[in-house]
Amino acid sequence: MARRSEVDWIAAGLELLAESGHARLTVADLCARTGRTKGSLYHHYPDMGAFRAALLAAWRERHTEQLIAAAERETRTGDKARVLDALAQALDLRLERAVRNWAAHENRARDAVQAVDRQRIDYLASLCREDGLAAAEARDRATLTYALYLGLQQLLGADEQATLRRLSTKVEFALPAAPARTRRP
Repeated sequence: MARRSEVDWIAAGLELLAESGHARLTVADLCARTGRTKGSLYHHYPDMGAFRAALLAAWRERHTEQLIAAAERETRTGDKARVLDALAQALDLRLERAVRNWAAHENRARDAVQAVDRQRIDYLASLCREDGLAAAEARDRATLTYALYLGLQQLLGADEQATLRRLSTKVEFALPAAPARTRRP
């Protein structure tokens, strides 16, 4: 039987988190899901705290850093925004909600979510700045756009992915282009 790699444990943990929430992130539940022993898990992680930290780091990498990196491969701001939007819409919203729920119960998760929120808003603000908005206006627009995205995640039900895709086209209506006077000189 092949050894279970660290990546396999992270994938299993992300799936378990998305499906069952942070309360089910236990050694017993992970081992039951993977069919492996506690020793196999502890071969890769000294304890559950280390595993949970690695899980949060993987969530950040897959749900934020990879999206930003993909967007940055584009040269035009509009193309960056389109790539970012398409990738964000394809995320597993169950996992996003599960991590945010976890953050309400555990400081380590709260710190990770706050760091991701800052990183996402900072990146959106940088796109607004590239598009000519002044710093304060860019930050405000980025924050409002991100808040709208998070709010839509919380409101949607079974058809959430399709609904989010449909409604995301209306964000420009909710946050119209800045008047010329707020643009940078």
